[in-house]
Amino acid sequence: MGWNKRTKKKWAELSGGQRVGVVITGAIQITLQALALRDLAKRPAEQVNGPKFAWAGATFINTIGPIAYFLLGRRAAPDQARKGSGSDASSAGLKTATGVSIGKKLG
Repeated sequence: MGWNKRTKKKWAELSGGQRVGVVITGAIQITLQALALRDLAKRPAEQVNGPKFAWAGATFINTIGPIAYFLLGRRAAPDQARKGSGSDASSAGLKTATGVSIGKKLG
């Protein structure tokens, strides 16, 4: 008798704050999924843990799927792709908005 049957609310029954929460959550989900699918499409199969089609399907599992792909589905890029090829200050440090290098000269 003390059990309340919980019913789904219609959009019109939600408060303004609840509607905003639903829209923000949906936008986050769509953005994460789009980013995961884009990364998956551009990433070589050798840099993906497991089959690409399985990760593509996993991205459709609410917010958990895309997050799982970013945390578990991607392998690190080879070291050569991550390191700069130059030995000047611009590859070792930062550049200002005007292009002035900030950093130590290597080598």
